Amino acid sequence: MPPRALNRLTALTLGGVRLTLRGWAFLGASFVCFVAAYGGGRHELLYIAVLLGALPIIAVIVVRVRRPKLSVARSFTPHVIPAGSTATVTLAVRNLAPRKSMRARWADTVPWRPGVTEEGDLPSLQVRGPRFATRGNLVTLSYELTPPRRGIFPIGPMNIDLGDGLGLAASSLLAGEPQPVIVTPEVVPLAETGLTMPAGDGEARLVQRRATGDDDDSMTREYRAGDAMRRVHWRATARHGDLMVRQEEQRSFPEARIIVDTRRAGYRDASTDEDDDAESPAFEWVVRMLASVAVHLRRMGFLVTIDETALPQLESVGQGRRRTWGDEEFLSNLAAIELADTISVRRTGGAERQRGANGPVVAIVGTPEPETLEWLLRQRPPGELAVAFMVRNTSALDMLDRSFGVPASAPQIAERLADAGWLVVPVRADDDHAAAWEAVVVETGRARGNA
Repeated sequence: MPPRALNRLTALTLGGVRLTLRGWAFLGASFVCFVAAYGGGRHELLYIAVLLGALPIIAVIVVRVRRPKLSVARSFTPHVIPAGSTATVTLAVRNLAPRKSMRARWADTVPWRPGVTEEGDLPSLQVRGPRFATRGNLVTLSYELTPPRRGIFPIGPMNIDLGDGLGLAASSLLAGEPQPVIVTPEVVPLAETGLTMPAGDGEARLVQRRATGDDDDSMTREYRAGDAMRRVHWRATARHGDLMVRQEEQRSFPEARIIVDTRRAGYRDASTDEDDDAESPAFEWVVRMLASVAVHLRRMGFLVTIDETALPQLESVGQGRRRTWGDEEFLSNLAAIELADTISVRRTGGAERQRGANGPVVAIVGTPEPETLEWLLRQRPPGELAVAFMVRNTSALDMLDRSFGVPASAPQIAERLADAGWLVVPVRADDDHAAAWEAVVVETGRARGNA
């Protein structure tokens, strides 16, 4: 917790009322006047000394007695925030005390530096009761919030600083309870090509026309918004007087499988320090790529299955519910995903691939450990495209790996994957995700051209 927030919390624990520098100056001046009054026989200085000493004491009492009792309710727009995007936080602050509150300064607590938002003015609020139920008892405040990274973060409580009119005493307190906000990973728009399958490139292309008889009515239906004009059946349109399009039926749904390495051992830049930085920059790149690829493939018509090398944290969007989970549900799950030391039960079944897995495979990994690599090599279905995005360590970490004799370096792992038929795309933690996906587009396009 930042020092400022810590000081406020300490002030609250100790009673929350303190003298300001001006208050201490008044007490010091009072002491000097007392000494001068008795030493010089100046009785008028005695009155001044009493006044200067009484004012800070009275200020402390006033601030202590009039400390507000407030309720704070927050709402977020949007309620789920992509990392790096700006959201509006609206606070409804209500006076719960039986007396009018004092004017104060406020700031909200946030879990990243500097620990609090910019300060603002909190106006005086009327007393609680039927007379002021809808007038003067409630104030609405707002500020802009830009979370720097994904996660589920507590926002609040509100920090309130108040003081007397002369600035002799001040008090700090915390109002309201923290409220969680979901910050999802950024979804990067990707090119609409890149993965090809023998069965087709997406749901929109996996269709076949009905061919039962010559009856136009059995082959057509009414035009719907979004239908391509090339599908308009002009003869049926002329007969019905309304636009009619050729009836098509789904032949199958293409499938795609995404494998994500969530084992801590696969990320040599992983840190356990509790600070404002990400646990692993490489893993954060992996999570953003996972979000972008999964959303992109689903919008292209693929049925997406996600496997994790550690114990599943995305079970609600896995194999059992792949037809029903929505983008927001999926991204909200990704907000809380983290590195783990466990091993997925799906890796304990030997050399078999996932049952029923067809279609392209996309693996997004760091520098996988030997056990993970051996399992990963067996996950490419014969004849299907398999792409591995491998986030490489920084050059400094690579040098350390070579110095201490790490068994498998990034180039060796990439070579083994390539020998097993994988298309390996090496990236760094600061590389652009769209550019990495574009590399797949270029390579697959080149492969088709050579075929």
